[in-house]
Amino acid sequence: MKRIKSPKELINIQEKIRKGRDPEKPCITVCAGTGCLAYGARDLVDGFKAFVEKQNLQEKVDVRATGCHGFCERGPLVVIHPEKFFYQQVKTDDVAEIIQETIMNGRIVERLLYTDT
Repeated sequence: MKRIKSPKELINIQEKIRKGRDPEKPCITVCAGTGCLAYGARDLVDGFKAFVEKQNLQEKVDVRATGCHGFCERGPLVVIHPEKFFYQQVKTDDVAEIIQETIMNGRIVERLLYTDT
C-alpha cells in the first residue's frame, strides 16, 4: 500500500473514492470498532456479505465495515445509507429481515431502533 505523504494527497484520495460511489445506492455499514467486535460485528459483516451474494444483490447494495459509531454499549451497530437508519444490538438472525424490509422495501425494522427509556 502506498504511503500518504501530505494532507493534500489524502484529500485527493478521498475525492477519488467519493466520485467512484453512487450516493443513492444503499450501503449497509456495520461498526467494526472494538466494542462492536466484542458483540459479534465480524460475524454480522460476514452475514450481510453472504446474504447479499446469495441473493445476487451485489450491484444493488454495498456492505462495509466501518470505524466506531460511538454507541458501543448498544452494539453491534448498523447504519443504512443514504437514509441513515440506525439499528442497534443487531444479530446475524436480523440480516435477512434488514435487507428484505429496509433495503428492498424501504421500511424500518422498528424493534432494532433505539428507544430512550
